[in-house]
Amino acid sequence: MAVRCNLIMKHMEKLAPIGYGQEWDNIGLLVGDPTQEIHRVLLALDATEEVIDEAVAKKVDLIITHHPLLFKRIKSIRKDTPVGQCIYKLIQHHISCYAAHTNLDIAFGGTNEILAQKLGVYDTKVLHPLCSEGEVFGFGRIGRLKEPVTLEQYGNFVRDHLGLTHIQVVGNLQRNIHKVALCSGSGIEFMKDAVASGADVYVTGDIKFHDAQAAQQMDLCLIDASHYGTENIVIPTLAKYLKNWAELESHRVDILASEINGQPFYLLK
Repeated sequence: MAVRCNLIMKHMEKLAPIGYGQEWDNIGLLVGDPTQEIHRVLLALDATEEVIDEAVAKKVDLIITHHPLLFKRIKSIRKDTPVGQCIYKLIQHHISCYAAHTNLDIAFGGTNEILAQKLGVYDTKVLHPLCSEGEVFGFGRIGRLKEPVTLEQYGNFVRDHLGLTHIQVVGNLQRNIHKVALCSGSGIEFMKDAVASGADVYVTGDIKFHDAQAAQQMDLCLIDASHYGTENIVIPTLAKYLKNWAELESHRVDILASEINGQPFYLLK
């Protein structure tokens, strides 16, 4: 039998508790009916119009994304605006939209731990801790490699294991890398945590020119593996997580991963 939207939401929140979400974030069910019967789910990094069109074509009832469709406060819903057009399409086609953002980044088993596994980082700890009633959780991870490698070797490893065509690297390419700090998405604000933790290199996305200069002054290597590259890796894991649950609970719901390439940047050679 089909499963109601609120039951899928409840299972998502076992992995990524709503309480982990930050005050400035917008997570949970953003568009739709929590009691809606769901037959097919589509997982994507963003609910772009292209992804919504994919959902319509595949007769999807629920889109689960990492980035919230509604992030900043909106004062109107107009069909002649990009966000308004997306909301119109979702409602017209009876598609609900749910987001797990900072709560999924922070979660044990969430985005940052998946990134650490992809990048061969072991014995991980939280990079930027937050505390709540005795529980320690937070952004990013810090850990070690099994064997030291040069920055050049590790940069190539990161690029290949994230399926990227290119990355940007800051630092001496022949420097030995043993301790790695990382944060999915845009995590340069935690660069000082990486330095304090004794990391040789910090892997994140959206690194700016002056941040790179500051890292050089602090003797920290950087790898910019892009916002998209460090986060899109969570989609296959979420798909597997929901498929296993559906099979175990005998729920007749199809779980699909989006086929849309959401990377907005292209490298011209």
